[in-house]
Amino acid sequence: MKISGAERGAVCSGFLASRRWSGILEAIVIVRRLLLFLVVLGLAAAAWWGITQRTTQPATVYGIVESRRVEVGSKIGGRVTEVLVEEGAVVDLETPLVRFDFAELRARLRQAEARVAEAGARAEQLRRGLRPEEIAQAAAAAAAARAQWDAAKTGPRPQEIAQARAELQATTAELETAYATAKRLEQLAKTGDISQQALDEATGKRDALNARARALRQRVLLLEAGTRTEETRAAEQRALQAEKAAAVARLGSRPEEIAQAQARLEQAQAEAAQLAVQLAEVEVRAPSRARVETVSVRPGDLVPAGRPVVSLLEESQTWVRAYVPAPDLSGWGVGTKVEVVLDSGQRIAGTVQQVAGQAEFLPRNIQTREDRTHQVFAVKIQAPGVELRSGMAAEVRRVP
Repeated sequence: MKISGAERGAVCSGFLASRRWSGILEAIVIVRRLLLFLVVLGLAAAAWWGITQRTTQPATVYGIVESRRVEVGSKIGGRVTEVLVEEGAVVDLETPLVRFDFAELRARLRQAEARVAEAGARAEQLRRGLRPEEIAQAAAAAAAARAQWDAAKTGPRPQEIAQARAELQATTAELETAYATAKRLEQLAKTGDISQQALDEATGKRDALNARARALRQRVLLLEAGTRTEETRAAEQRALQAEKAAAVARLGSRPEEIAQAQARLEQAQAEAAQLAVQLAEVEVRAPSRARVETVSVRPGDLVPAGRPVVSLLEESQTWVRAYVPAPDLSGWGVGTKVEVVLDSGQRIAGTVQQVAGQAEFLPRNIQTREDRTHQVFAVKIQAPGVELRSGMAAEVRRVP
């Protein structure tokens, strides 16, 4: 079978085309293998560079200097009379900062102290009991009451009755004489031999003697009848009451009364102590050496109780707050030595004091070379130095 020239040309052209595509495919395979090798080589180089960087260079993080802020105020408040510091000033411990009006509170304290003195005197009086003179006076009153009771029980003495009868007889005799004299003077007055005044004097004396005789007669009757039962019982009760009072005076105060007086004294002392504590609150003082950050009141302001009036930054409580990426946390532990570099170039030795127990996202005010979405751990670094001021930016490098 004969093949024409056209057919032979077509066969040759197909063979050449297949050989060309085979070469292209082989070249593509070689290029892919070469690219894969370069990628693997690049990853290995990057890993090697990271390892060498971590082992040969100290880790660096960024942070901000922070200080402990203390908000001070008064527990009682009131009207501000003096502001004794200015913002930015450095104050020592117990330095007065703000003073409030305390006139009313001091007056109340004086009243409380007076009540303490009164309650103390009363308690001391009960503890000591009555004076010997008062006990003797109570005993004498009891003896007098007993004597009156005895007199009421025995009744009048015979001598008293006899004396009353004798006085009655003498008065009766005088009365008879006065009657006779008055009757004779009445006759003489009718004839005009005596004056009317003489007659009046005689009749007046007669009437007086008559009244006295009636009174003496009643007294004799009372003495002869003796003391009434009601009077005897009343005298008995007075005697018993006086004797009980004398016994109480000898025994002194009861323990319950002394305890009650002591309780009143302690209550008065507690009230005075409470007012003294409140009086101490009229002057706001610095709790430690610090720098005054803000003063929010002026003289004349009326401040409620518990409201902060001065904000302080404690200079002794200053640290650097830095943030360490989670992959690098293994090199940052409590006690790790670091170097704090300030923007001024000042270098301060520091120590990691605290590592946060929970991760967080990087704060916006911190700039690092890591992505902001990476998780970081807050690290508190103690770096004592007078150059540190709250709000300063700092670079923290771990000492290898």
